[in-house]
Formats: sequence, structure tokens, C-alpha cells
Amino acid sequence: MGILLSHSDLKNQIDKLKKEDKKIVFTNGCFDILHVGHIRYLKEARKLGDVLIVAVNSDSSVRKIKPLRPINSQSERAEVLASLEMVDFVTFFDEDTPYNLIKYLEPDVLVKGGDWSVREIVGAEIVREVYSLSYIEGVSTTSIIERILDKFTSQKALSKTILDKVSRIKCLILDVDGVLTSGDIILDNENNEFKIFNVRDGHGVVMLHKSGINIAVITGRQSKALDRRMKELGITEVYQGVQEKLKIYQDLIEKYSLRNEEIAAMGDDIVDLSILSRVGFSVAPNDAHEEVIKRVDYVTTNKAGNGAVRELCDMILKAKGLWNKFTDEYENT
Repeated sequence: MGILLSHSDLKNQIDKLKKEDKKIVFTNGCFDILHVGHIRYLKEARKLGDVLIVAVNSDSSVRKIKPLRPINSQSERAEVLASLEMVDFVTFFDEDTPYNLIKYLEPDVLVKGGDWSVREIVGAEIVREVYSLSYIEGVSTTSIIERILDKFTSQKALSKTILDKVSRIKCLILDVDGVLTSGDIILDNENNEFKIFNVRDGHGVVMLHKSGINIAVITGRQSKALDRRMKELGITEVYQGVQEKLKIYQDLIEKYSLRNEEIAAMGDDIVDLSILSRVGFSVAPNDAHEEVIKRVDYVTTNKAGNGAVRELCDMILKAKGLWNKFTDEYENT
């Protein structure tokens, strides 16, 4: 576990350790949101010597190079780093680079991540050894922030990536139980099955259908209640008792001359992954199975059978510039 020290106190510690023939390793960075790339990198850095020093960009230093950052304050970043077993000392620096700090501390080894070549590493000429360690592609604080925004931002402030995907949609495929309904199945003694549908979900489907978006419902169960509800909504592409949903998906692509990126789908369980993994925009209600939630493009704020489908329908209409058509129509009716 590391200790947070001022520059002068850290210099005193280094001088003592060098007298004990300890090899001092130095690295630096923002370390804004600590992730697996940081952990692996710091472990490798620690193996290069006896003592590992981590110099952290202060908040003002981070803002100079990354205007919207840091997410976490310098004190919080330092506390997290100091709690790691491979880190011995933590300190801050305010400049754009740690050059003056490296010159003052005089470590033996200088280390940076693989996104830096050895010749680009600031302070390389001051120390005895310089290393550029392996870099994990696709793992960064920026990519984590982007994933969070894509997954959890509200429909009022959707990321550009999501909006681009949704604007291409020409067909929506829906599961039934756990999507159009809460997933509860009610059976009476005569083997009749009852389902509870959400009126707002239904109206969202109707608005999409009126706008020329093809709607298809695919479910593994059989229900007269579903037949009746879809007939009320004017939806004819209704497939019940389907065990291989991918076959229906492929038939729909051929029937309507669609591309994968022109299809959106909402499902709640792993049986839906065959379709969700192929469509241009995959969605799950917020109470879907955790494995599905991890894999889709978007998770609704509403639950299944309680506005999740309507949330998706509204999103599609707004992304395609069709929303005002309906608000204007209803205001003047």
C-alpha cells in the first residue's frame, strides 16, 4: 500500500532507499477512472524495480490537456492508487509534463504505457532505464465513459452513436413475455392464457406502424390474447410458438429487403440473443436478464410491460424526425 507524499518528502525517501541499493521506478498519468489496463500496467512497472512511484496529474494539470476532465478529483485518484499493493509512493504534479519532477527525484527507471514510444517519453534522457509497456487496445478512461453514456444516458440526451443507429431503423422486432408484458403468465383451469398489455406501449407501436416502420412480434409461446391485441393494433407479422427465432428474422429480411442495420429489436432473455446480436440497434428493458443487458446497445429506463416498448418507439420517431408529426396532429385534433 502506497503513501502520498510531497515532492520534498518523497525526495528524502528516495535518497534513503538508494543508499540501501533499492531500484526506483517512476511512472505518471491522470489515472482518472482506474481500469484493468492501469492495473496490469502498474503490476508490470513494479516488477522493473524495488519501489514504484506514481506521479498523478493534478486537477489543474488534467484540465489543461483534457478540458472536460477529470471525472474524479486528484485526492480521490491518489487515494485509490495508494491503496494498490504494487504502488509504494504517490505524489502530484501541476505541470503539463513531469519533466521537472523526474529531474528533481532522479529515479532509476522511467515507465509509460505502450501508447508512448520510448523516444517520446518525457524525461527519458535523465534516467538509466526507460520502458514502454504493453498497451491493451480498447481499454481506456475515454472508452469507459463512452460506454457508460451509450448504455445509460436518457433518450433526451442520447449519444450521437445511438442516434445514428436509431435513425436508420425501418423495422422493429419485439418479443412478447418480458417485453410487451411484464413476463407474468396467468393460466386458468381451462388452459386459457391471460396477458396484460400496456396501452402506451400499444400506441407507440401504432405510431411507428403509421410512419411506415414494419413491426414484427416473435414469441415462443401461443396465446389468443396476443392475437387479439395485435389485431387491435393492426400488426400482422405475428409469429407464435417459434423455437428458432433466427429463421423468422432471416425471412423478414428477405421479405422486406432489409439490412441488419435497418432493424431494431427488443428482447429480455438469452433466447433473444440470436436476433439481438445481429440487428443494427438492440434494446432490453431494464429488468431483462443481466446477460442480455450486458450485450445490448441500449437499456430502457422503463420496465417490461410498463412503458419499455413505448420508450423505444418514441426514440425511433424522434431520431427519424417523425415525432412532431404526431404531436402536431394530436394538438390540432
